[in-house]
Amino acid sequence: MAFRVRLAAAFALVVCGLVLASGAEAALPERRVALVIGNSAYTAVPPLANPMRDAKGVSAALKRLGFEVVEGYDLKMDDMTNVVRQFAQKLDGAKAGLVYYAGHGIAVGDENYLIPVDASLRSEADLDFRAVNVQLVLRQMQRDERVNIVILDACRDNPFAAQLVAKSRAVTRGLTPIETQSASGILIAFATDPRATALDGERDGHSPFTDALLKHIETPEVSITTVMDRVRADVWESTGKKQKPWTNSSIIGEFKLNPTVKLASADPTDASAAKAINAAVPAPAMPSAPVFDRSQIDIKTWEAAERGNSAADYRAYLDAFPSGQFATFARNRLASLEAATPPANAAGAVAAATPAVTDEALKAETGTAQTETAMKLDAKARRELQTRLRASGFQPGKLAASFGPSQRKAILEWQKSRGIPETGFLTALQATALREQSEPAYQRLLADEAKAAAEKKSRTADRGKAGKTRGGVADAGEEMYQRDLARERGVAYQGPAGQRAAGTTSSGYQGRVRQRGGASSDSAGAAAIGSIIGGAIMGGILGR
Repeated sequence: MAFRVRLAAAFALVVCGLVLASGAEAALPERRVALVIGNSAYTAVPPLANPMRDAKGVSAALKRLGFEVVEGYDLKMDDMTNVVRQFAQKLDGAKAGLVYYAGHGIAVGDENYLIPVDASLRSEADLDFRAVNVQLVLRQMQRDERVNIVILDACRDNPFAAQLVAKSRAVTRGLTPIETQSASGILIAFATDPRATALDGERDGHSPFTDALLKHIETPEVSITTVMDRVRADVWESTGKKQKPWTNSSIIGEFKLNPTVKLASADPTDASAAKAINAAVPAPAMPSAPVFDRSQIDIKTWEAAERGNSAADYRAYLDAFPSGQFATFARNRLASLEAATPPANAAGAVAAATPAVTDEALKAETGTAQTETAMKLDAKARRELQTRLRASGFQPGKLAASFGPSQRKAILEWQKSRGIPETGFLTALQATALREQSEPAYQRLLADEAKAAAEKKSRTADRGKAGKTRGGVADAGEEMYQRDLARERGVAYQGPAGQRAAGTTSSGYQGRVRQRGGASSDSAGAAAIGSIIGGAIMGGILGR
């Protein structure tokens, strides 16, 4: 009897072990890889307020969901292609791939492009070399059988499209739809309908689309299609029915971003079963608290200050690390930035001391002829604002002391890019916002123009030296000509005007000098000789 009890207990333990083993095997997570990119600091057009913040929020959420995340922020063209390559390498063997992009995007025909921060697009052909085609990313994801998700918060009001639309009829507003029928297991999501414009959101916050995505992406036991349905409903309501996210899916079945693992159930009253489970499953080791290396925090803080490249960022670094590894560099750059931005006039000084202008304050003001007159802009200030518009990617035309049609058009386009009333006239607050927005590009433009002026001055000086040398040869030739002329006229050459004024003559050939007295003597002698010869001739004739 005792043997049978022991045999039954052993059998129960084996069964429990099999159940636990199968449960543990089912609980093993499948590899999921994500690519996250956020581009805000564009150099050729006005920067965007929120994409970097949006991307970092999504990256953190995906890491909590168990994704391996390849991420990059404010990427140039080479950097974007590099992170796509890293993502493609990590996809090998993964069961799910996800791409999230926030920043500027553009559609030409049936192609969508993601734009790096250093892009300068002058023609449609530039897109093939200075932007990343979405199809390039999709090809990397579709090389193996897996669930693929592409989320693009890239439909913001795009000044790149405005620059290209005059040169290509194929350029459209927003993004063009991506079909999924040709491949199964893929979901495409846009922040708004194709060929529509999405909102960037409040400054220091998230875009409406990403804000809703972060709200629902970690909801347990919900499929990705349900998540996007909830995101669409939230964005539609939060934007006053102005923005409606768009999705296109060919995923068969349900794919859950946050699946929960359900262990095999056991009778809580069965003490033996509970003991068997406790014995078979060791308690997980508690993770040790992370150790923060101050030198690493120093480096990361400095990198953040460098990316921002503003006086406020460098001050923040110095406040945190007054004796840090990069404190000397921070102080030097802070001094350079402060010296490079002197206020052009009293209005400029006030603008420099004014805190960052909020989008709400800008949208509350409407520029009129009266608001612009009240600013009392002189010709210098107007030229400065025109230069700042040009530095921000707008075309105010030739610099002028007053604002004409081309300048008004540039102001109107800038107002449109900021989402403020489009009148073509400025307010004092708008002028301050333009100065804040354009400052880095404006300083670079001034430096480039100063360099070009210095090079031109150097070339002019070189030409002047060469002309002076040639002039010396010309003066020598002129002097020879005057000498020859004096010789022909039979007068003494007196030298250049400077020498004549000094009472000197040239040391060269003087020519034959004829005196009036000498001339008279010669004439008399010639007359006497003539009379003698004439008398002899006449005497001979008469003697015959």
